Parts: sequence; C-alpha cells; structure tokens
Amino acid sequence: MLKESIVKNRILSKLRNTELYKKHLIGKGIVLKYKDIPEYQNQAPPIIFNLDKEYKTRSPMVGIVQNGLRFDDYVYKNASWLFYERYLKNNNIKYEYYDIFKSNWIEEAKKYDIIMWHVNSTPAELGMAQSKIYILDHILGKFCFPSFHEIWQYEDKSRASYLYEIYGIPRIPTFLTNSYQEAIEFIDKANFPIVAKVNIGASSSGVKKLDNFKEAKKYIKEVFSPNGRKTIYSYIRHKDYVLFQEFIEDSKYDLRIMIIGDKAFGYYRYPNKGDFRASGAGNYEKKAIPHEAIKIAIDVKNKLNSRLMGVDMLHSNKHNQYFIIETSLFNQIDTAEQLKVDGIAGYYDISDENNITFKAGRYWIHELVMDEVIREWYDASTNEEIAINL
Repeated sequence: MLKESIVKNRILSKLRNTELYKKHLIGKGIVLKYKDIPEYQNQAPPIIFNLDKEYKTRSPMVGIVQNGLRFDDYVYKNASWLFYERYLKNNNIKYEYYDIFKSNWIEEAKKYDIIMWHVNSTPAELGMAQSKIYILDHILGKFCFPSFHEIWQYEDKSRASYLYEIYGIPRIPTFLTNSYQEAIEFIDKANFPIVAKVNIGASSSGVKKLDNFKEAKKYIKEVFSPNGRKTIYSYIRHKDYVLFQEFIEDSKYDLRIMIIGDKAFGYYRYPNKGDFRASGAGNYEKKAIPHEAIKIAIDVKNKLNSRLMGVDMLHSNKHNQYFIIETSLFNQIDTAEQLKVDGIAGYYDISDENNITFKAGRYWIHELVMDEVIREWYDASTNEEIAINL
C-alpha cells in the first residue's frame, strides 16, 4: 500500500499544472469556475455577526492566505479561503489577500490584525507554517488561525501522542520510541498484529499492519537505517522513531466528530472490504452520533486547546470503550451537511454538555471558524480597551 501511495503521489506531482490535470479536476467536480462559487456556497445561508453594544473597538483588518491550486478562472471549490472571504464580505469586514509565501511576508503582516491560513498538510508547508506562525503569533502579536499552539500539534502523530499521554486522552494503546534497541525489545514481547504509523500522512497513508516479528524487525531496521524508510513524500524519510499501536480488530467503523464553538458535527466512516483503515476509503454514513462519543470529543478539544478540532475515534467492544485514533485541525469539507439525523441536516448544540440536543440547519464549518476568530478578536480587543480605560 505504501508503494502504491508513493507511485500515485509522484504521478500526480508530474501532472500538476498541466492541462491534463486541470481536466481531471474539472471532470471530478473538484474545481469550479470562480464565478460559480457563490452558487455552490449557497448550500448554507450566510453567517451574520451582530456587533453587540459592548464592542466599542475598531473593525479588524484580516489577511487571508489563498491556498489551493488554481487554474486560470478555476479554483478548488472547498478551499477554506473562499469561505473566509464570503463571511467577511457578508459582514462588511475589511480584508486583503496575504501572500505569506513571498520574501516580504513580515513587512506585509504589519497591516493585519487577523491572519487566516488553512495550512496544507505537506511536510514542506507545515515546516514553513510553524516557523512563520511562531513569528506572527508570538513576536508580532497577530491574531492567527491557526495559532502556533494549534499548528504545532497538527499532522504530527508523535507530538499528538505526547499530548494524549500527558492529558489522559484515551488513545489506542501506543508504543512510541526513538530507540532502536527499545523498539526491538518491544516487538519481542508484542502481540501481533500491530499497526505502525508515520508522523505525517493523511487518508491512512503511512499506516501499515505488521503481522509478525519478522515484518516488524525489518520495518524497524529500515526506519533506523542511515537513510531511513520511504514515505509518500520523496523528500521526507521516516527515520529514527517508531509509533506502534494495538490492532483493534473488533472495530467495524470510525467516527469523525468535528467541533467548533458550541456546535458538533460528525459522521461514520467504514473501511473497504479486506482493509482495516476507514480513513480515505470514502465510505461515509451520516446518522445520529452517541452522546458519549460527543462528550469525549469535547473533552479532547478542550484539553488540546484548539478552536477547531476534528476527532477520529473507534469503539472496541473487547475493551468496552472509545479510543482516539487521531485529532486534526483541518478536515476536508465538501458540503454544508456535515451531520444528518434521520435525514435532516444539522448539528449538535453542545453549549450544555448535560443536555446535548440536535438542531437543524446547514453550515459551512470554514465560516463558523471565521466567526469564532472574529468574536475572539473583538472580545480580546474589548478587554484591552477596558484595561486601558481603567
């Protein structure tokens, strides 16, 4: 599977920015003409921010990073920046496009109060984002989404695992080490099969089931070799760490729960026949989600201190509990119906954890994020103004 992913990734890399790739994206409905985006977005009504009387401060200036491949007048229809822009237009909030990739990004940042950037989950962009958001967030004092804290834990399974352990988050039983000798000692006593994972890899890429000691030892030797082990990214090697997890064989599905503000969304994901990985399989079902799972997701979000949190979990009858598979700051959002109960689109109102209720409605999660950030900025600005006046 890893070899297939590497080949597929290299083929797509060669196709990028070619007419053939453009036709592929158009044919799959992945991109739309820019002029058709508003009609697509009208799946959900706009979110209007009513400025309360206590907000006395000025309106913010927002810098939007335009991410996502664009061909002429075509654009990825689910690009987050399109929805940030829609929200700001509908609420008459000033904004500009912020090219954070250019050499003058520090000087340009000075004009913005808020910076919005849906960071791509490639190692190259993640590394750049962590460096630049640290400067923006901690040194220049900009109100960023994501913050440095949020981007630090995004798309890094080792970092996430450290946090899960510290905060007592119910992760799948995990062994994580940077020691070759300890890794060998672990598999000598392990109950096979076990699941091996690399730090970066969406849609189950970099996830491998090891069925016996021989396979696991070969895997460890490759990882701790001078050149490390291949990943789907030709410029990144898996080197000097292993992350092994217990294989939860009685799990029939994954749950993805996404939380923003006082709203929770989610759906079920099922693996393809003969596979154990539901992520990336494309088999979804939208129906009622157990309140127990929602409460676990709320707890995870609060402990990890993230404004937007996607929580992937599974349930094991053998262990009689839910286990967290992984958490993510960004998820692919293609529709304004990220939850359905009895065929009705909506969300779970989690403003009172003891009384979680389903409410009907269609929302773009990207716009809910923009709304959350704007409200936080106004709250912070108002508190600063009050402190000055005192």
